[in-house]
Amino acid sequence: MTNPRDKALEEVPSPLRTSVEAFMEGKTVYHDATDRPIIYAHDLAAWAHQVIHISGLEYPVALATVDVASLRQAMAA
Repeated sequence: MTNPRDKALEEVPSPLRTSVEAFMEGKTVYHDATDRPIIYAHDLAAWAHQVIHISGLEYPVALATVDVASLRQAMAA
């Protein structure tokens, strides 16, 4: 079973990809049917939690670009 919010690593925006890759080090990485590395939605939510709440916001993000409902939903997953 997959979550529709799961992403192929290549789908993570390039300015964020290095940080996501570093976060995923040591974790099990799964691959989709075309052998692309997949980042599960719960791992993305954990990464976002770390960036925002633990280490401080690493990236300047305009408030207008943040979909608060989606962020809350991802964090609850």
